[in-house]
Amino acid sequence: MTITQTGSPHLNDPLRDARRAVKAGRFREASQALERVSPETRASAEGQLLAAMAGWRLGEFARSRAAALQARDRFRALGDVDGEMRAENVAAAGAFALGELREAEQGFSRALRMATELSDDMMTGHCANNLGNVAYYLAQHTTALSLYRLATSTFEKIPSWPGLAMGWINTANVWRDRGDLAASREAADRALEIAQRDANDRLIGASLSARGETLAYEGDRLLARAQVQRALELARAEGDDLGEADALRILAVIGRLEGAFPLAEELGRQGLAIVERLQNPWFVAEARRDMGELYRLMHRTEDAAGEFLVASEALDALGSTTRASDMRARADSLRRA
Repeated sequence: MTITQTGSPHLNDPLRDARRAVKAGRFREASQALERVSPETRASAEGQLLAAMAGWRLGEFARSRAAALQARDRFRALGDVDGEMRAENVAAAGAFALGELREAEQGFSRALRMATELSDDMMTGHCANNLGNVAYYLAQHTTALSLYRLATSTFEKIPSWPGLAMGWINTANVWRDRGDLAASREAADRALEIAQRDANDRLIGASLSARGETLAYEGDRLLARAQVQRALELARAEGDDLGEADALRILAVIGRLEGAFPLAEELGRQGLAIVERLQNPWFVAEARRDMGELYRLMHRTEDAAGEFLVASEALDALGSTTRASDMRARADSLRRA
């Protein structure tokens, strides 16, 4: 029996509305649903896990990780291995977003071991994808691609279209980082096709951003701008702050490549403000790196070197020493010139 028509929780299943909202990807709605249940229900293992999942998508990474760790411990005390595994994965995702890569890697690895023991293909795919992200941040491209292949093959077997789309988006980013633009575009094309098939606006936007960035470097900037502008609209409609910031960063890249430096600076600063508010070290490093490239082309040498150094500090905080060293080398090169 539903109490009212305003979305009040079901008497016998108080977490139903929050659970359904999380499953449907309506994370702000899920957070609001959790506010309507009793404190005891919110503090339960599942209540904490749902709060962690919604919080992560809303950019509340520290709160998400704290809730996930509480959920993990409660599930463990209950002897619920499945719940413990899911909470471990979300806690690791929180650590990942906060830049604690080694802790994230350990958490994802533990969750993957449990998923393998439980023969849980969905969680196996998620953990492989997440470990691939860690490897990518550490500039371990071969390892990242191998993990993304495991993730996409697992998601295809299930099938899970959102998981499959995300795996291909991540693959596109690795190939672009390695300089293989054709492989990157092919992966982004696959991601976009799958996201559209699933009618998932969040992933459609992420796919368009990935494809647009690759197209920009290939030289098709008119199409790149149209696709990333659409990604920006979708991210804003979905309340996806990181997606919005990434789209702004890529639009700034397109402006830079076209020589529209004032516009590129303004867009870049808008995106940077979002990621600094969210305190996401990886996105901060990307934004600072691209601002450095812009200032280098504008012959603002000191500003460019400063941006590269800030990027290196963010990457050092992540534990991404290879990428941090590259940023410092760029700064040093500019100052020696």
